[in-house]
This record gives sequence, structure tokens and C-alpha cells, in this order.
Amino acid sequence: MLYFASTSSNLDDLQAHPGVGVMTGPRCGGLGSIKGLQRPWASDCDALSKDGYSDDAYIAHLERLGGLHATCRFVVVPDMPGDGEGTLAAFYAYAPLLAPLGFPLAYCLQDGAETQELPRCDVAFLGGTDDWREAHGAWLLERARDEGLRTHVGRVNSARRVVHLSFCHADSCDGTYVAFSGVERGIRTIGSWLTAAARPKLFEAGDISAMQLSVDRVRSLRGARRQGARTRGTPGQAPEMPGLWTPGNLVFPEPVVLTEPLPWPADAAS
Repeated sequence: MLYFASTSSNLDDLQAHPGVGVMTGPRCGGLGSIKGLQRPWASDCDALSKDGYSDDAYIAHLERLGGLHATCRFVVVPDMPGDGEGTLAAFYAYAPLLAPLGFPLAYCLQDGAETQELPRCDVAFLGGTDDWREAHGAWLLERARDEGLRTHVGRVNSARRVVHLSFCHADSCDGTYVAFSGVERGIRTIGSWLTAAARPKLFEAGDISAMQLSVDRVRSLRGARRQGARTRGTPGQAPEMPGLWTPGNLVFPEPVVLTEPLPWPADAAS
């Protein structure tokens, strides 16, 4: 798995983990972290920025990245956060304009994408509101992989989420962790997340099958957790929250059958 960090610092100088790349955007000042390096990069369109999306700014940004196609994983086609129907319409409007630039195109999965077609693209980018993507995200990633697309997940800012994504069909992710942790510390920490996610596991993404949950169910579980005993400072077990980040929305397609008995130490107590 790759992690795209939002930084203009030189990742090689920081001795970053080889799986750390760069997430850039129209309002990114420098490209020193991309030019001259062989690290992968991707570009957002800044639909979630405080200033909003700008056609002119985005096209100018992508044009200055010309010649860096070999290390580009994707550029995001403008989307409408939280609106799957609007995002699909925006994709069909903007994709023909961006395709001639020669970069792989990413389609953002927003709320409602679970009932829509996946348009012709190179990467399925999981966005959406928190409750919605916990309900449908793992299933959508699996669906995109089955259709031959590469997959990406946005807003990933913790070790827990990176490790849990290693059980889903996610090729890459990104986040703003370095913005509040500091670049040097943040890059080191992200490297440790990737190392942990790459460790051997009993089950891999291909061994399990994702299911969808009701968004209302996810919301109720969130509410139950907020009201749980642990949040009141008394002993107790907080309720589980199945979703994209937990095993609750994963179904084992077949039971595991042991073909040989497990080894048992000769001196083990009876």
C-alpha cells in the first residue's frame, strides 16, 4: 500500500519509507517533492478546500505537472463532496477535458455511489461522509477491484485506519497527518504505519468478502459508542462499530477447515 502525504518537502532527504508518495493540488506552492524524484504522486482537485474548486487553477496546476506522467498514480476528476449523483455528472463533464493531459483519472466515490455505475476511469477514490463510507466503503473497494480498477481511500490519518485498509482492497490512501504533526515526525510515523500494515496476516483482502451496512445502523452504533460505559469513565466494554475500518462488515465466504491437526507440545499440560 502507498500513502500520499500532503507535503512539498523532499521525501528522499527525509529518508521517507519507500511507500510514501506525495499528494499535491492546485494550491500547492512547490513541486520539489515531485520533480527530480522517482516517488509516486497524485493530485487532488481541492473540492474540499476552503476556497473551493477552480477550473482555471486546476488546469494550470496539471499543465505545470506535464512531463511527470511516469510517476503519476492519478489525478482526481472534480467531484461534489457527499453527492454521488452530482459527482457522477461532474465526472462525465470533466473527464473528457482532462483525459487529453495524459494522466490516469480518478473517480470519487461519494454518498450514493453504491447504487450507481462505475464510469470508465483508472482509479476509484473512496471519499464520502464518514457514516456512509463506513457502511459501504469496503464493499465499493471490492467492487472496484473486481472491475479492474486501482483503488484509493482519502482522509486516512491514523495507524488503525492504515492497518484496517490492508484487509480491504485499497492500493493507496492519503491524509493530512503531516499538517498537524510536523513534516519530519509525520513522515517517520507514516512509515511505521506502512511497515505495520505490510506484516504477514492470518487473512488477506482476497480471503474475505465485504458486505454493506445500513447508514442508519452505522449511526446508531456511533451513538451507542458515545453513550457507552467506557466514555463515562467507568469500567466496561464499548460497543463494536462494524464498518470500513472494522471486521464487522467482512464476511468469510467459507469456513476454515483444518486438514491436519495442529502441533501440540509434548510437554504441554493436559
